[in-house]
Amino acid sequence: MRVVGREVLSEAMRKHSEWRASLESWLKVTASASWTSFPDVRKTWKSADYVKPYVIFNVAQNRARLVTTIVYVASIVQIHEVLDHKKYDRRDFR
Repeated sequence: MRVVGREVLSEAMRKHSEWRASLESWLKVTASASWTSFPDVRKTWKSADYVKPYVIFNVAQNRARLVTTIVYVASIVQIHEVLDHKKYDRRDFR
């Protein structure tokens, strides 16, 4: 998958160094994936959720949410934001 928006990950790692290993792992696994649908994502990341139009990943031992959209036919994952629980809970993803 081509991952777009890596600067969002860099900023999150700068602010939350404790998330670095988890975000780097997510990036490595995602960049080498060949997802064609959300069920493929779930095979790789069991904790991923689909909240139209977003695919949301639980990262950093469930301390953060990585909000993305995925264009399967183009093999692109767009990173939108990385949120801690407090900020995530304030957002309406419905």
